[in-house]
Amino acid sequence: MTTVTMIPTSQIRLLNPRARNKGKFTEIVSNIAAIGLKKPITVAPRPEEPGTYDLVCGQGRLEAFEALEQTEVPALIRNVTKHDCFIMSLTENLAKRASTSMDLVREIQSLRQHGYTHEEIAGKVGISGGYVCMLLRLIDKGEDRLIRAVESGKIPIAIATEIATSDDASIQQSLAEAYTNKQLRGKALLLVRRLVEERRDRKAGTGAPRPKTTFTADKLVRTYQKECRRQKRLAKAARVSEMRLVFVANALKRLHGDENFVNLLRAEKLDIMPEYLNDAVRRAP
Repeated sequence: MTTVTMIPTSQIRLLNPRARNKGKFTEIVSNIAAIGLKKPITVAPRPEEPGTYDLVCGQGRLEAFEALEQTEVPALIRNVTKHDCFIMSLTENLAKRASTSMDLVREIQSLRQHGYTHEEIAGKVGISGGYVCMLLRLIDKGEDRLIRAVESGKIPIAIATEIATSDDASIQQSLAEAYTNKQLRGKALLLVRRLVEERRDRKAGTGAPRPKTTFTADKLVRTYQKECRRQKRLAKAARVSEMRLVFVANALKRLHGDENFVNLLRAEKLDIMPEYLNDAVRRAP
């Protein structure tokens, strides 16, 4: 059985401090003042400073005790290395984060800096390896204004990670602006990003220098509207072609019902049709 030890709060060091919601912290302080501490904090001895401890988990509880002017706090002592202590603290913080928090992204980045792979991070945090890759891509490639928009809650982190796939800061900025202005959302936003990047890459593929283009939210909206019109024209042309094919198939089916016509085709060696047309004739009413 693990022994709970009373440790002076002045002897505990925060290895991985994090900001705390004031409302949540006030609630923790009130609960501890009313009913006491339900779960001890966890600490690990600091070899470089005998008699002191690194906090593994329980920052909120420790700070609540300090706010209540308590000089000692109940603690469980774990004999782990500083590296393991840091990872345990970081993992606890991650478990308490909402999946849309930029703090989550930065702490995942910290795990990567400590040598963990995407899959190992995913196992510790409880999210998929693919999502870990997306979050790290936001930090690695995201334009500063895009990241600030996520932190302020203007853009969901899932949308921001998609925007960050663009390697052009101007495109990122204009996409973020179009989203926050409610001009482009969902699939429309992702479609526009793909369109402008494909057009830019096609121009670069000609061998000419890539043109310096400044994108704006309004320009992206016009691009989306133009693409919608193009797709409508394609759909209309497809319907016309389908109607013509049906007409041709019906006509050929009726002609193939005429034995003299069929014999004439055979004599001229014209009795073989493309397979798809032959199938259309067979299906014709």
